[in-house]
Amino acid sequence: MSADEEKQSALVPVQPNTLTKSGAKSLAARGRIDLHIREAREEAEDWLRKGLELQKVAPEDLNPELHTTLEYIKQILAGSQPDVAAKNLGMTPEDQERAHAAHYFMPDTLKECAQQEESRKNQLLEAFRCFERGIQLDPRHALLQHSIGTAYYFGRGVTQDYSEACVWFRKAAEQGNSGAQYCLGVAYSNGEGVQQDSAQAATWLRKAAEQGNADAQVSLGFAYREGDGVQQDYAEAAIWLRKAAASGIEFAQDELRNHLDLYGTT
Repeated sequence: MSADEEKQSALVPVQPNTLTKSGAKSLAARGRIDLHIREAREEAEDWLRKGLELQKVAPEDLNPELHTTLEYIKQILAGSQPDVAAKNLGMTPEDQERAHAAHYFMPDTLKECAQQEESRKNQLLEAFRCFERGIQLDPRHALLQHSIGTAYYFGRGVTQDYSEACVWFRKAAEQGNSGAQYCLGVAYSNGEGVQQDSAQAATWLRKAAEQGNADAQVSLGFAYREGDGVQQDYAEAAIWLRKAAASGIEFAQDELRNHLDLYGTT
C-alpha cells in the first residue's frame, strides 16, 4: 500500500466500532422496553387478582322484589314521601303495600340489608375499577378483557350493557380465551348485544368446547340435538354431552343420560 493510500485509509471511520456501539444502545433500549412490558403485565395481573377477590367476597345479589323494597326504604329514610318514592321506582300499589309493611315491621333489619346492598355495590364498583386499571397497563390481557365483559353482561359495578359486554368478549375470544368464546356464543344464541345468529353461536361454542370448556360442550351438544346453527346430529350431540359429563358436572351427566334415553345414541 502506498503512503497516499495509507493516509486515505486512516481518514475513513472505523465502522465496526460504530456499529457495535449502536447495536449495544439498541439492545439496551430493547431491554428497557421488555422490562417495562413485563412490569406492566405483572401489575396488570395484580389488578386482576384484586378485582376477582373483591367480586368473590361481595354478598350475593338480592332478588328483584327485595331490591325494590330496599330502594323504597332508602328513599323514605332519606326524606322522600312514600308516593314519590313509589313513583320513582315504578312500583305497583301491591309493591308499595309490601314495602310499607316491611318498613313498618322490620325497619332495623331492612336498614341493615340496605347497608349491605350498598356495600356490595361499592365492592363491585371497586372490582371493576381494578379491571380498568389492569387493562390500561396491558390492553391485550385476555382474562381482564373477559372480566370486563362479564361485569358489563351482569351489571356488576357498572351499568348492564350487553353490547359493551360483547365488545370485550370478542377481544378475549379472538385471543383464544375459552370463557369469552363461550360467552360470545351464548350472546349470539340469545341475541344479546349482537344480532341473533345460531351459526355464529355454534362457531364460538365449538371453539370453546374444543378447549375443554364444559359449559360450551353442553351447549354445543344441545345445538346438535336441536339442529340449532348446525345440522341436526344426535350422535354428535352425544359426543359433546359425554365430554362435558366426563368433567364431573352433575348437570351434564343428567343431560347425557336423558339424551341417551331419548335417542339411544352411543
